[in-house]
Amino acid sequence: MKSIKKLFAASVAGLSLVCSPLFADDYSSKGSYWNVSIGGSAIGDIDVSGISSDIEFETGLGLDLGYGYDFGKTRVEGTWVRGQSDRTTWVGYTVQLDTTIDSIMGSIYYDFREDKKWSPFIGASLGSTNVDFDGASASGFSYGIGYGVSYKTSDEVDVFFKAHTTVIPDLTFATVNNSSVTITNGNYTNATIGLRYRF
Repeated sequence: MKSIKKLFAASVAGLSLVCSPLFADDYSSKGSYWNVSIGGSAIGDIDVSGISSDIEFETGLGLDLGYGYDFGKTRVEGTWVRGQSDRTTWVGYTVQLDTTIDSIMGSIYYDFREDKKWSPFIGASLGSTNVDFDGASASGFSYGIGYGVSYKTSDEVDVFFKAHTTVIPDLTFATVNNSSVTITNGNYTNATIGLRYRF
């Protein structure tokens, strides 16, 4: 957990130095914040070449934990995002296979109505994702888009609903016979509700 916190802090500090001249406006909500959210996660189907049946994943638990800085209408954020599924269906058979996806993402968000109690937001993310499928793991570059709406309960606390889709353009899994399996454009979407706390 300490290494994750350090990664968050380093990524946000770097983004802050780059973005602060562009986003320096006088808004009351400026400052650092933590956020945490929980909800559902849907992993996208995998198309298998030469077979009409896709590999499908049952909906599972979605989580994220983030640290960011609010410049006013614009926020930068470092986030750990997890997607998960316990069951997989292929060619009519459902089997219990544990799939866990962990992403570390750096994001920029724009709040459309930052000075109001209700504010929709949208953002773009870049980062790295690790996929563990029944004990086989692979990592790759990833990008994503997040959007949602937040509600200010006080100057320090927002409640928000967020959907975030992460795309992993290329993942290569090693197999037991030294061959490999490559998945292109894998993706998962988390829909979560959470809290954002400014300090």
